Amino acid sequence: MCLAVLGSACSANQPAPPPKAETAAAPKVVTPEERVKWYQDCWNDFNEKKWDDFKKCYAPTATSVQAGYGKEKATGPDAIVGSSQDFTKSFPDGKGEGQLILINGNHIASIYLLKGTNSGPMTVGGKELPATNKKFGLLFGHAIETDPEGRIVIKEIGVMDGGTLAAQLGLAKMPARPVMNKGEDMPKVVIARNDATEMMNLAADKAGVDGWNKHDATTVAMYTADDVVFHSMADPKDVNKKEGAQEDKSFWTAFSDARVNADPMWAAGDYVVVTGTFEGTNDGDFPAMHISKTGKKVSVPFVEVDRFDNGKVKESWLFFDNNSFMGQLK
Repeated sequence: MCLAVLGSACSANQPAPPPKAETAAAPKVVTPEERVKWYQDCWNDFNEKKWDDFKKCYAPTATSVQAGYGKEKATGPDAIVGSSQDFTKSFPDGKGEGQLILINGNHIASIYLLKGTNSGPMTVGGKELPATNKKFGLLFGHAIETDPEGRIVIKEIGVMDGGTLAAQLGLAKMPARPVMNKGEDMPKVVIARNDATEMMNLAADKAGVDGWNKHDATTVAMYTADDVVFHSMADPKDVNKKEGAQEDKSFWTAFSDARVNADPMWAAGDYVVVTGTFEGTNDGDFPAMHISKTGKKVSVPFVEVDRFDNGKVKESWLFFDNNSFMGQLK
């Protein structure tokens, strides 16, 4: 009894154990479908000019490459969204309509139809030009990398051909694609499965890029279907396999060290996304673009989307800014 009472007394004098630390709740897993919806919501913020909401789509240190439509590079939400605001000053009704959206983990890429009316002044080459009041409509290549949770953009590249835009507005006399007024009513959404077919397509595209960098026409041809269609947005029209091969040879002649630095490359369904830069030294003539060798180096960002069928490229969309390309050769 005494031992029992003594034990109770001792226990009563013991300090209370420290409270258990609260375990932080694990972040909610965002499904691919939810990521796609978030991505489309961000585009809707742009379309509806909800700039404060649009800024929330970007991380504080987000970086953006904006070729052909805004500042070449921007860092941080204010600068990135500021470029979009400047764009809509020239095109108050400007908006994007989704055509194709691809997703694999924290990578999302898309083709959007960007269109509007030039009813506001434009700044070109440091000079402010009055509104042309003409409409434009062209395809825009876009790719982002999000944080692991898929809730915010940390890296972005968006590319359209500024030469086509200028031609559609009557500011440049050059062959260009006509104004595209209507696209798909709803975008096609493809979510990666990371299966054997996607891995095969990715490996084939990597081999094709390696062949292009080695200026190996045979290897490039090996990974393209005979009835392939190349949609290069800087060209006035689509080209076939033979015409595409001739364009490759023209590039290799005009730029003996021509190469594409592809980073990253990833697959989703029948599609492979390639982003990076085209680089080279213009040490040869380029008759197709009326260029005599300049000896100057170029580095141009691009977005490419390739659709595969039976292990070969069946259709390819290439986005780069011809104005930037030509400007670097002056």
